[in-house]
Amino acid sequence: MTTSEEEVISLDGGWIYYPGQFVNSENKGGNKESHSNTYNTQNIPASKDERTTQPYGTYQLKILLPNNLDNDRYAIRIPAISTASTLYINGKLVGKSGKVADNAEDHEGQASPYTVYFTNTQSEINLILHVSNFDTPTSPIINKRILFGTASAMTHHQLIVGLSLSTIVVMLIIFSLFSILVYLFIYRKSIVLLFTFGFLLPLADELITFDRSLLDWLHLNYVWSYKLSSIIFLGASFFFVQFMRVLLVKYHNTKTFQWIFACYVLNAILTIVLPMTWLIPTKNIFFVLYLVSFLYVVVLALREYLENQKRSSAFIALTAIGTTNGIIWGFIKSVYVFDIPVYPFDYLFIMLGFSSYWFKRFHENSQQIQNLVTKLQHEDALKDEFLTSNAEKLWSPMNRMITLGQSIYDNPHNKLVTEDEKNLKHLIDIGRSMSFTLNNILDFTRLKEGDLHLHTQSVNLQGAVYGVFDILRFIANGKQIHMVSLVPPSFPNVLADENRLIQILFNILHNALKYTGEGSIEIIAREEQHMAIIHIRDTGQGMDNFVQSLLYSPYEQGQEYDEGIGIGLLISKKLIELHGGTLNIQSIPNKGSNVYFTLPLADESRQKEYATFNAQAKTQLSTNEQELSMVSDKHFRILMIDDDPMNLATMKSIFSISEYEITTVTTSEKALALIQQESWDLVIVDAMLPYISGYAVIQKIRKQYSLLELPILLLTIRKHPEDVYTGFAYGANDYVTKPINALELKVRSRALIDLKYSIQQRLHLESAWLQSQIQPHFLFNTLNTIASLSTIDTDRMIDLMHHFGEYLHASFDVRNLQRVVPLQHELDLVRSYLYIKQQRFGELIQIEWDIDETIQIEIPPISLQTLVENAIRHGILKKEEGGTVCIRIKDFTTYVSISVIDDGVGISPTLLEELQEDYKGTSSGIGIRNTNLRLKRIYGQQLQIQSTINQGTNVTFHIPKD
Repeated sequence: MTTSEEEVISLDGGWIYYPGQFVNSENKGGNKESHSNTYNTQNIPASKDERTTQPYGTYQLKILLPNNLDNDRYAIRIPAISTASTLYINGKLVGKSGKVADNAEDHEGQASPYTVYFTNTQSEINLILHVSNFDTPTSPIINKRILFGTASAMTHHQLIVGLSLSTIVVMLIIFSLFSILVYLFIYRKSIVLLFTFGFLLPLADELITFDRSLLDWLHLNYVWSYKLSSIIFLGASFFFVQFMRVLLVKYHNTKTFQWIFACYVLNAILTIVLPMTWLIPTKNIFFVLYLVSFLYVVVLALREYLENQKRSSAFIALTAIGTTNGIIWGFIKSVYVFDIPVYPFDYLFIMLGFSSYWFKRFHENSQQIQNLVTKLQHEDALKDEFLTSNAEKLWSPMNRMITLGQSIYDNPHNKLVTEDEKNLKHLIDIGRSMSFTLNNILDFTRLKEGDLHLHTQSVNLQGAVYGVFDILRFIANGKQIHMVSLVPPSFPNVLADENRLIQILFNILHNALKYTGEGSIEIIAREEQHMAIIHIRDTGQGMDNFVQSLLYSPYEQGQEYDEGIGIGLLISKKLIELHGGTLNIQSIPNKGSNVYFTLPLADESRQKEYATFNAQAKTQLSTNEQELSMVSDKHFRILMIDDDPMNLATMKSIFSISEYEITTVTTSEKALALIQQESWDLVIVDAMLPYISGYAVIQKIRKQYSLLELPILLLTIRKHPEDVYTGFAYGANDYVTKPINALELKVRSRALIDLKYSIQQRLHLESAWLQSQIQPHFLFNTLNTIASLSTIDTDRMIDLMHHFGEYLHASFDVRNLQRVVPLQHELDLVRSYLYIKQQRFGELIQIEWDIDETIQIEIPPISLQTLVENAIRHGILKKEEGGTVCIRIKDFTTYVSISVIDDGVGISPTLLEELQEDYKGTSSGIGIRNTNLRLKRIYGQQLQIQSTINQGTNVTFHIPKD
């Protein structure tokens, strides 16, 4: 044959075949004629009609090499042969797949391809290939091409194929990751998460098609290896059918898909239960299912495209065509002789179609949301404009009516009887009340537009209170309500806009009057830090937390069929804030409410300062909003677990999306998986969950996270002592009873999150503090030692510099900010520290190591090093002759014991008592106290210290294994 050094050729054509016998160079003797009655000629690759009656045999071929080749390194690629093969080159065994045998008992099938590289210096190459097949009913014929070429040419060929396959692998992995992003940001359906796993099926199919030996790690025989690869191919095909079904819009729920699903299930069952003698012949029948299902979804995709003529439908059609083309050609390559190279273009089309479709959907959804937001903003503006316009139109005639009535009432010459005069006074009061409501509407619009200005002055609070009382007395007519002002006559004036102060008092008092059937309304005022604190208390029906959460929402009423418009308290709050004060509400259902607000006190000698304050108050509202926006930049991650999707939706709506990132799940299993995979700031879990209860979920979480590392808020339908006790016993931080109160849930959740971050901040500060404990004199002395060694012993100097660098690197390692670190990391730090100390103090420091080698645990960072440093500095170095420090780490059944033992000067009983009681009155022992506190917080245990004066100290702590 002729070949070039850069060419890989196929050894196609007739090979000598010895059916039913294994022939090699020794028993053959190289004489073809001596076996003329036992051999024939077989083509490789074999045609469909070629068969052999024997389940084993020998193929032989001689390759004559041209004389102009300088290369003596060659390679041969043997394809997957049914089902075992062994290759001999020039009489030497060079490669095999499975175990070739002349009987079924010794035969082991594998059918994996393999490539052999060898050296040949002769002018010809004698190939002998033993084959056997006792696994399938087919004969051991070779229907794939055998490739031959120089080693460099074969390597180049394999590299090209490998790069193409790697491209497909990377694309399919990107598909999986992309499907996760689609779920998170575009299409929140569980079916999308299945794509993450589903895209791995064609990936496995491509790898197995390329090299079946990838299944060897499962240690399956040929039969089950074949069935597994068939099921993977089946799963990949079914996944793409389901994939296309999800993308379809109009034909998504076609009943035919149910029949296709049933056929795939039946196909999988038959693949598992049928013997190989039946499974191989039915392979073409299975292919019909693949082909029909793919053609069906392609037709639907093209039909939907033609009917809709939308770009998104075109992306679906492109995806369908690319998917079908790739699967069909992959099947043809695995069945027929065609040597189709691995190429990624089909998957590239799939990726383009898939990503383009979802980006299109994302753009359409974003555009739709933007249109809705614009529409809502426009309608909100129209609503405000309508209310403002009508309020202005009503205000003028109302004002004229009040003015005319007041003039008649004040006219001393009117001839009204006493009863009519009283009714006229009531009519004037009603008109004034209505005018306040109209003014509220106008003021609310001005507040939204930032166009409301204050005219502050020194105002007598008592006068304003009694004036509002007079306005409200008619509204209270018929109610057994006693309105009383307990503001002392000597109470100083407040700095306020008198008109706005009356508006504030009216809104609050009117609200109290409306929800109080009988009883009393009191106004109390007191001074505190140059601010007037004004309380308005009533004995009415009070408000629950839900109603309180609506108080500052525009156009929200506290009760159904309320005649108000729901902006009175909101306007009062904004006006008080413009004055520089705050508004707060305390209320208990059926007991009453306490509304209190603050206003600055007037100081006649400092009117100019108050004028400056007034200018600042005008911008107080916008400043608060800016601060809120800055705070909202931080996202807190909350995991909500409840089997009722409606409850989850309700709870999720309570939290602002600008401040919280909420993830909801309906099963305990999925919640536990998410807790393992991601980090969370708070877990909210329902106590009553199916299969794994909320209490069990808390118990499992507590095995990994402490109360401070991951707070848990328990939702319970009851608040009986036994329910609450059970939740706390399992590890809940707090609880909220159902039905859920929005304000309570939000406040309790935020409190737990703030607590967690406060603890984390303290832990970081503690770790940073520990790092800062590298004493300056320690650094100075170490550097002096290095400088001294540079003149007398450079080798020791280099070693010392090396260990000093390792010590600094380990001390400032970012892992020291973690809760725990591997034991080996801590030991490396200790060894570097001890080496430096021994170089300086020499024989004064003796170290003994007693450590079990098999221990694999994690301990708090810079804990062991702190104890060792304390034993050296305050123990053995206090003695003129020095001493010994023993570091002992022993493995027990349920815990690991860590001890630092020294024979130094010991610890005085007074100091020892202070250390054991965690006394903070002295600065000594700070490192031990810090270590002790961290051990208590993490493991619930503390240091065990035993010490005797002039004999030594033993400091021990235990790390639980669970």
